[in-house]
Amino acid sequence: MQNYDAEWKDLAPRDVVARSIYHEMLTHGVTNMYLDLRSTIPEARIREHFPNIYQKCLAYGIDLTRDLVPVVPGAHYSCGGIWVDEWGLSTIDRLYAIGEVACTGLHGANRLASTSLLEGLVWGKRTAQHIVQQHPDRSAPDPALIPPWRYIGDEVPDPALIGQDMSSIKNMMWNYVGLVRTTDRLNRALRELRNLESEIERFYRSSKLTDGLIGLRNAARTAVIVTMAAWENKQSMGCHYRE
Repeated sequence: MQNYDAEWKDLAPRDVVARSIYHEMLTHGVTNMYLDLRSTIPEARIREHFPNIYQKCLAYGIDLTRDLVPVVPGAHYSCGGIWVDEWGLSTIDRLYAIGEVACTGLHGANRLASTSLLEGLVWGKRTAQHIVQQHPDRSAPDPALIPPWRYIGDEVPDPALIGQDMSSIKNMMWNYVGLVRTTDRLNRALRELRNLESEIERFYRSSKLTDGLIGLRNAARTAVIVTMAAWENKQSMGCHYRE
């Protein structure tokens, strides 16, 4: 990290560290980098301070006190986008947003770990209070009045198709809309995702609904929305980084 941030090194902001790891992986043609706890933290302290991750790594044959830990940066695709007021209300009447999807202005563009939990706690309570105040006499909807779902398609969705399409979405989002974004990558992602979304929509409308099929359709739509937002935003800020 001293090559990327001479002052802060491995204490640099998480987006800087993630991009640095990503750059090293591309430069050296490797699938991961390594985290070294063993040479800087005593064995007893590792066991005491990181009991859960210590046990989790042991299950994969990695001992934090003796081994280097393989790491790959992950991308937070939904990291605060919907503007809300102090009560969690968006610009659309009766649409509230709290947690990671909301943009409250408290944590900036480089959200740190667990801050969304704090926002969820505070805005969850404030949003509930606001809803009750705005609609004191409104009762909950009667489930009996909700009509049953009507199946349009008859075919049971092929799990192999669902798995392949989901894998394609994951790969496209990682390679084209991941930690470092460029105009060419985003244009490629939009073309391929829109074609895939059309195929998935036909698949969706000709099949019986399953949890996997619904998840696939939602994943495709979310991927297009995220990519469109990234394409329109030309300014690098926090975890959204454009070359």
